[in-house]
Amino acid sequence: MKTVLLAWERGGGLGHTTHLRRIAARLRPHGVKPIAVVRNLATTAPHQGVFAEVAAAPPWPVDGSSATRGMSGPSATLNDMLSAAGLADGEAVGRILSAWDKIFSLTRPDLVIADYSPLAALAARGRIPLVVVGNGFTVPPAEMPRFPLLHRIVPPAFDEARTLETVNTAAARVGLPRLDRLPQLFAGDACLAQCFRLLDPYDAQRVSPVQGPVFEELPMSRAADAKQVFAYLSNDTNAWTFALEALLRVAERLRIYAPLWPQAPLDRLAAAGARVETRPQPITTVLAASRLIVHFGGSGLASEALVAGVPQLVFGDHIEHNLYGEALERAGIARLVPTYLPDTRLEPHAIRALIDDDAMVDRAAALGSRLRTTAARHDALAHCEAICMDLLRASHP
Repeated sequence: MKTVLLAWERGGGLGHTTHLRRIAARLRPHGVKPIAVVRNLATTAPHQGVFAEVAAAPPWPVDGSSATRGMSGPSATLNDMLSAAGLADGEAVGRILSAWDKIFSLTRPDLVIADYSPLAALAARGRIPLVVVGNGFTVPPAEMPRFPLLHRIVPPAFDEARTLETVNTAAARVGLPRLDRLPQLFAGDACLAQCFRLLDPYDAQRVSPVQGPVFEELPMSRAADAKQVFAYLSNDTNAWTFALEALLRVAERLRIYAPLWPQAPLDRLAAAGARVETRPQPITTVLAASRLIVHFGGSGLASEALVAGVPQLVFGDHIEHNLYGEALERAGIARLVPTYLPDTRLEPHAIRALIDDDAMVDRAAALGSRLRTTAARHDALAHCEAICMDLLRASHP
């Protein structure tokens, strides 16, 4: 039996583990033993039947601290974000690389699949077949000479050349080859940016085409008479403080999943007629009944809403989600609310105005129809499965 190690180091939420679970589920029927080594073990609980084993990934210095992230911390480039998380700390980089080396020695994987796992990828590269997966943000083009600016709100806080030298010094101490440039952290035997071009922050720099997002099943198109407003607000956030009044205005057609909100605002919404969910909902059927979806801008949900043809209200709580919100807003199918700004407020009438915007609804439906055709023509999950199996066969003829 071949062993595949699926790694996740950076980023939050449920999406990374869900993504790895989808890949693992496609590999298991081939006689593969999938082992998940992830940043947050709690996220594997719903997927216990898919992963043969689960373990905690080596923590970065920022993990478990109250350090700021996203737009609140350094975020002008991906180097800023990774350096602030610990990549600029040579001692920490060496410790993490050594920890991955021990994990590889214990698990003896025949293939490593790295989802936003730059140091796991660095530890595996050249030793173990490696597939780098993720969305456009988490799979930046490895051939870039350096990470480009993501925004101009603040200048870069970290010197990329210095971070590169720090990483190379730490890598040399554990017997790993030097990098020529920092984006090589995301190089592999295969690099799969699984997103639509619309949601690729590196579209201008990318040489190889994106693969399209990974869907277990293609979302259904929004029904012509869809009236529901669905709010999927699962992050730990204070979104209720600025969104509550606007949500109350549409409570009679609101369905909301916000498990980390205080009970008081949820009770107010329920009393006003909202349907308050206590468990994650089947997003495919939910979108088909929705006139509008309100969420934090994660690429997975944004992609599903795109294919379903549902307009979006995005609360951009950090740089990655803010970039997606900007792209959707430019396409005329969404409104972005930059919640990283301390004084952000959502006008009480804002959600009602989006519901009544027939032109936006029509644009979302037209774009959704085109993207459905694209997604149906190219199965990104099947493509990933085929590449992984080819590498496994090549490593063990």
